[in-house]
Amino acid sequence: MSDKTARYVGIDLGTSTSALAHVRIDGNPEIVPNGDGERLTPSVVFFDQYEGVKLVGSAAKDGGDPERTIRHIKKHMDDPSFVVEIDAEKWTPTEISALILAKLRNDCARLVGEIKEVVLTVPANFNELARKATVTAGRLAGLTVKRIVNEPTAAALYYAHTQSIQGRIMVYDLGGGTLDITVLEINGDNIDILLSEGARHLGGTDFDSILIDLIGQEYKAQNGKDLVLDENQRRRLLAATEDTKKRLSKLNVISEKIGSTDHGLAEVELSRDAFENAIKGLLTRTVMLVEQALDNLELTTDDIDHVVLVGGSTRIPKVTELLSQQFGKPPISCGNVDECVALGAALFAQKARRVSEVCNHSYGTLALIEDASTGESKVQNSIVIPKNSSLPCSMSQTYITSEDNEELIEVEITQGDDLDPRYVDIVGKISLRVPPGRSAGCPVTVTYSYDENQRVKAQIYDEGSGLKKNIEIEYEGAGVLGEEDIERKSAYLKQIKIA
Repeated sequence: MSDKTARYVGIDLGTSTSALAHVRIDGNPEIVPNGDGERLTPSVVFFDQYEGVKLVGSAAKDGGDPERTIRHIKKHMDDPSFVVEIDAEKWTPTEISALILAKLRNDCARLVGEIKEVVLTVPANFNELARKATVTAGRLAGLTVKRIVNEPTAAALYYAHTQSIQGRIMVYDLGGGTLDITVLEINGDNIDILLSEGARHLGGTDFDSILIDLIGQEYKAQNGKDLVLDENQRRRLLAATEDTKKRLSKLNVISEKIGSTDHGLAEVELSRDAFENAIKGLLTRTVMLVEQALDNLELTTDDIDHVVLVGGSTRIPKVTELLSQQFGKPPISCGNVDECVALGAALFAQKARRVSEVCNHSYGTLALIEDASTGESKVQNSIVIPKNSSLPCSMSQTYITSEDNEELIEVEITQGDDLDPRYVDIVGKISLRVPPGRSAGCPVTVTYSYDENQRVKAQIYDEGSGLKKNIEIEYEGAGVLGEEDIERKSAYLKQIKIA
């Protein structure tokens, strides 16, 4: 192990691959290769059953047993009930992510130096639970998480540093699992985020699934059999399909032998046109999100000075073609679109620029709202902090009690933009006991605070009694770790051999 300290470290914990970068003495960021000499580490963990080793990266991809191989765990960071059970031991998405981060930390220590602090990146559309889980994963991996920053923001920092772009920028970030559309303004060393829109579960892994279906159709046409017989076989095909997709980004037609001698072999020919036509619906969704972002800001494509590409899935030629048609000019690519998030995160750790972020979800509470036109009242989602408010922020809304003799005031904390309670998430609750014997109509003020890491705190204040209560949003579920769990798991992970 090195006795040096890595300066200004940023980590992109990705759906398909992860990367770590630091800032050199000359002020420029660089990727730190992993122990296998790779610049990108596949976000894959293999649980060896014989030696107890947890393989992370390329070795894990080749582990040979899909049942013991965990991929794309990032997609489950916002699911409080998700756990994976292997060898009668349960693993949460946070713990599996911690194994990936520990691999990156260990490899960095050998090559560059020990990490004291780190900036972690998350998709702009990550919710409160997923952000908290990411920070916890860093803690479990033995890292001091200085900040979390949105992936498009980190990428914009890198583009500004390396290509000196200025003005109003749209970041089109299409990664392995998510799409983020972020509009920002770069003025000198200052970066102001204007808006972020996004879609969960729209990215390279979705394209891979469609590609498997295409290959399966061609295979069945030749052999009369289904190519995918079970989930294990599908997982193996998904691993190989990533390389097939990359080849189709460079070649118009490819040919591969698919199947086995037992089940039957087939020479499958696949064209780029067929693949791009199959994913047309998903790509159209990305274009619609671009339009939605512009509409929300009351901008047109002419108001955008540059469109920049982030994420490995932007290498699909159709992405550049669609964006060129939409904006009347080609998007800018830094080439290393898989790495620019980690590189930008390292620059963010350096604090080379002032960055003004926005919140990416609305937070509110359920309240009885009267319709002024009809006089009828119904429960609606009342937004306290609107989406895309500048961070950090603290906002309040005052409500009145609706019943006589209320002794317990409950505030349900919502996450989402819709007025209909059915289409928002309840992410927390505050209960405040107040003096008895009060009539309806007592004012109660709800205050939400949103910090730079996009973590939310809430307060309820009863004006009549002067009583108040503060909480941080907490979640429950098998996949959520409490403080005692974190301490215990952190000690346990230190004993695990990660390679």
